[in-house]
Amino acid sequence: MIRKLLFCLLFIILLSSPVMAYTLDDIEWTDSASKSGTLKWGGTLKLDDYTIKVEDFNEDGFVSIGIYRDGELQKKSPARAGEGFEFRDTEYGDDLRIYVKKVTLNLDEWTGNMDNPTAAIEVYERGIPEMGITIKTEDDEYDPRTVAYQSIVATIDIDNEGDAEAEDLTVEVDTDGMELIDGKDSYHFTSIEEDEVLDQIEIELEIPEYWDETDVDITVTTRSEDINGEIHEDSEKKTITIKPVVELIVSKTVTEEIYMDETAHVSVSVWNNGIYGLSSVTLENPQTSDLEIQDNVENEVTLSIGSKETQAKIMEYTLKPTKTGTYNIPVATATFTDPEGKTHTFKSDKSKIKIDGPDIVLTKTVSPESVNPDDEATVKVTVKNQGTKDASVTTTETMPEAASYVSGDLSFHDVAVHGKSYTYSYKIKVESTEDLRVPETTATFIDFEEYKGERISNSPVITVIDPSEETTESSSSSSSSSSSSNAQQSSSVSNSEDYIYQEDDTRVQPGFEASFMILALFAVYLVSKRRERS
Repeated sequence: MIRKLLFCLLFIILLSSPVMAYTLDDIEWTDSASKSGTLKWGGTLKLDDYTIKVEDFNEDGFVSIGIYRDGELQKKSPARAGEGFEFRDTEYGDDLRIYVKKVTLNLDEWTGNMDNPTAAIEVYERGIPEMGITIKTEDDEYDPRTVAYQSIVATIDIDNEGDAEAEDLTVEVDTDGMELIDGKDSYHFTSIEEDEVLDQIEIELEIPEYWDETDVDITVTTRSEDINGEIHEDSEKKTITIKPVVELIVSKTVTEEIYMDETAHVSVSVWNNGIYGLSSVTLENPQTSDLEIQDNVENEVTLSIGSKETQAKIMEYTLKPTKTGTYNIPVATATFTDPEGKTHTFKSDKSKIKIDGPDIVLTKTVSPESVNPDDEATVKVTVKNQGTKDASVTTTETMPEAASYVSGDLSFHDVAVHGKSYTYSYKIKVESTEDLRVPETTATFIDFEEYKGERISNSPVITVIDPSEETTESSSSSSSSSSSSNAQQSSSVSNSEDYIYQEDDTRVQPGFEASFMILALFAVYLVSKRRERS
C-alpha cells in the first residue's frame, strides 16, 4: 500500500514539475541563423533575453563563449572554427545553438602574441512549425439568381513551412454561417514533418441567400505543438462575394439630342432580376424643371412584379424644350421592403439630354429712368443669342403714345451668332406728365434648319416728374427759407439790445468839421465886404 502511494506521489511530481521530455539531439534548429556577427574580445550579440559574449581566445584557435540571461552566466564553452555547442534553458523552455564559423587570431610571427583576435559567430534557435495555408474557390463571386453554380466548392492546402515537426495538429474551418453540404469543419493530424504537405481538404457549401450584396469569409485556423509542447497557431482567410437574391433593374430611356422645335420621349421600365417576386414596389420618377412635360403622367406608382419579370414602359411621356443647352434628367428609383423590414433602393442610370437651336433673348432698358415732361430719354435694346445655332433676327419697335421719336435705330435685322449679344438704341421725347411705359420689342427669327419663332422683350417704365408739384415743393421750400431768415434776424436784434456800446472820449463829434468850415467861410465873406466899403 505504501509503495503504491509513493508511486502515485512520484507520478504527480513528475507531471507537475518541468521535465526535459527531449534532449538537445532531438532538436530541429532553424535553417538560418537568428543572429550573427564578428566579435572581438569581450564583444557581444543580443538575442531576445540572452547575451552571447566572447570571453577569451587562445593560441590554439579556441574561443571561449558565454551565454548570459539577465546578467547571469548560464553556460560557458570553448569552440573552434566549424564547431559549436548547444544550450537548453529548462526554466524558460528556450534552446540555443552557438556555431563558430571562423576564428582570426592575428598571431605575431616574432612574439606569438594575438593582435586583436576576432570570431565570426552564428546563433540558432530551436525550430518551430509554421503552417502555410492556401484556400481556393471556383470563383470570387457567386450569384444565387443564376444556375451557373449550385454550390461553393473550396479546397484547402496545408504544408509545414516551418523549421520543425508539428505534433497534434488540428484544422478548424469557419464558413461564416454558410451551411456545409459536404466535408467537415474540423480535422486532426497526429504530426506533420517539416516541409510535409497534407492531403488536400475539400468542402462544399450551400450558397447563402442575402437581400444585399454580402462578403463572406472562409477562415482556416491551424493549431499545433512543437517539441517543447508550445502551441503555434496559423490562420488564412478567403473572402467571396454573394450577390443578393433580388435585384431590380430600373431603366429610364430618354432621347439624347433634339432640336428646339422637337420633343423628347421618355419611358421607364423595371425588371426583377431575382428569385422571388415582390408584391409592393414603389416606383418614383421626378421631373426636370428645364423642360415642359407634355402628357399627364404620375410621378409615383406602386406595382407588383414577379421573379424574372419585366414591366416595360410603366411611365411614358414627352418633354418639350424651353431653352437650349445640356440638362441632367433625374433618375428613377424603385424601392421595396424585405421580410426583415429593411428598405432596398435601386436607381436608373444617369442620363442627359442636349437641346440644339437658337435661343433669342431680348432685354430693354431706359436712361434716365426719371425725366421731366418734354425731356429726352434713351431706349436701349439688347439682342442675345444664348443658343447653339445662328439665326436671322428681325426686331420691331412700337412708339409710346405720349412720346415722339427723336433719333437713333428702331430695328435690328441681321444674323445673330450663337453666344453673342447685339445692341441698338434710339431717343424719344416724353410728352406726358404721367409715368410712361415703353412698349415691348418684338423679334422674329429663323435659322438654317428653318426653325423659327418669336420673342418679346420686357416693358420698362419711365418715371415722369410733374412740374407743378415741383414748383409747389420749391415755394414751400422758399417760404420755409424766409421764415428761417426772419427768425435769424429777430434773434440778431435781440442779441444787439443786450450789447452795451461805450463811446470813446477822444473821438470828434459827428458834424463838428462841417460847422467849423461854414463859420470860416462866413468870416472870410465879412472881411471882404469891409474892404470894399473902405
